[in-house]
Amino acid sequence: MSDDLNIELHVESFGPVGGQPVLLLAGADSPCTRWSPGLIDPLVAAGYRVVRFDTRDSGLSTKVPSSVGYTLEDLAADAVGVLDGEGLADAHMVGRSMGGMVGQVLALDYPERVRSLTLVGSSPGLGDDRLPLPEDALVDRMAERLFSPPPASHVDKVSWVVELDRLLAGSRYDFEEEAAVLRADAEVRSCWYPESGHGPAVNSSPSRLDRLGEIPVRTLVVHGTADPVFPVGHATAFLEGIPDAELWLVEDLGHELPDAVLPDLLPRLLAHFSLTA
Repeated sequence: MSDDLNIELHVESFGPVGGQPVLLLAGADSPCTRWSPGLIDPLVAAGYRVVRFDTRDSGLSTKVPSSVGYTLEDLAADAVGVLDGEGLADAHMVGRSMGGMVGQVLALDYPERVRSLTLVGSSPGLGDDRLPLPEDALVDRMAERLFSPPPASHVDKVSWVVELDRLLAGSRYDFEEEAAVLRADAEVRSCWYPESGHGPAVNSSPSRLDRLGEIPVRTLVVHGTADPVFPVGHATAFLEGIPDAELWLVEDLGHELPDAVLPDLLPRLLAHFSLTA
């Protein structure tokens, strides 16, 4: 699929064609493979059709020149294009971090395309001074990474990805070093692209905090109490602002969605979907 910028998006679909559709919206700089089989396989077994895709500027999708800016609204339009390309009138939207922001824009600007909304570790407005800031230690380390020379060797690139995963993890679950290395190795070999415009897209997009009351669909908010990127105040803002919202706070979970949390998440997700069937 493409748009006026000749954007080609890598899309993958799982499950029965006639199943209720679920569209997975990835976080910033994350390929769609970050949505693991541990989540997708049980949804397919329950009869859902699951679609994941690489956001522009990530994975196997088109990389946009740095001179070309875009916003969350553009990413939401891309997601609508994915639905159109798959022949889907609407879908349950499940978004992580930046993907949750895209999901909010979809629910606000394309409500007829959204069956339900699930926001995992997300925010209604990055940079909105009414919301709490990221942890200082994370900000300092991310600044060091930003202004350091980019990793050159394969080993250094893998270590760079794994370090970020570790920085974002909470203490609820043991950090699975071996799995993180294998995942990072696969990403670096196939589709790693650290120079995306996702950060500028998020930063240049307006806060949605004052528009949350306009979201017309059932919304499940999943958030870790140890999220260093978006402290819990971002999650409670959703609960207070979205008319039909439910909040599941996961004690000591960070800015992450490890397979270890899925046995507790999946029943909540399936119940959430069934209420909007």
